Amino acid sequence: MAEEFRFAWMVYSAGTLVLLLAGWWFMRNWSWAWLRWLILTVTAAALLAPTRWGEPDTPVMPVLPLFVYQTLFDQNGATPEVTASLVIASGGAAVLVILSGLGLVLIRRLRARRREREEDPYLNAR
Repeated sequence: MAEEFRFAWMVYSAGTLVLLLAGWWFMRNWSWAWLRWLILTVTAAALLAPTRWGEPDTPVMPVLPLFVYQTLFDQNGATPEVTASLVIASGGAAVLVILSGLGLVLIRRLRARRREREEDPYLNAR
């Protein structure tokens, strides 16, 4: 990757990180933490997922800005490769957050049941 694109990726990644931290800061008092994490993770995946378009030797670009650019300024709209990359990155991030959320709910439920069994005087009287 050329030096200019490496520097551009560093600036873009830092700006995205600042944007995500600001989003987390303003949403930190939400009662639904899972929704906050879902929004932030899907946004991060859409903004930071790399993709190539056109020639194989073209530099890697972030998928969401490239999708918006192609949608607005190309005559044929966004290419299928870029659209698929955006859908896969966003969907994968959403699935990751949903699965981790389900895992946490399962672990909390198991801990609550174990605590109930330990505190039950009838089960502990044996």
